[in-house]
Amino acid sequence: MRLTMYTDHALRVMMYLALKWRTDDKATIEEMAEAYDISRSNLMKIVNELSQYGFIETTRGRSGGARLARAPSEISIGAIVRAAEKDFAVVSCHESESPGDCVIFQACNLKRRLARAVDAFMMELDSMTLDEAISAPSVAASLLGMPAPVKVHRKS
Repeated sequence: MRLTMYTDHALRVMMYLALKWRTDDKATIEEMAEAYDISRSNLMKIVNELSQYGFIETTRGRSGGARLARAPSEISIGAIVRAAEKDFAVVSCHESESPGDCVIFQACNLKRRLARAVDAFMMELDSMTLDEAISAPSVAASLLGMPAPVKVHRKS
């Protein structure tokens, strides 16, 4: 199974915001676009969608930006992937009960096995939090041109 570039970028945005969470700072689309060398317009769409799903909060204006809506330890990678990925069918006959162009559709058990494989894949992603996705926060921040994140104590 291969995730789309959109999902890859959504995960990158969330990881960037997870690093910012540690310093209680907001991130702008401009700085994320520059850090990842991703189109600003693509990031605007992603940030908007992640906001609609309740993963991030956005603020407009001079001191605006985006930040996680809750702690990175409370957000599963699986939830982000489900929000960003629109199609989990591994092969075309999995999209419906119609055989399409498959001659052996009625005798095929592969559809059920592939569905179980996708479920196992998602279960693995569900078990990982956004916080766990960043193994070395200081290194990640450095690679993205950010100051080393120092954990800020938040009032929740």
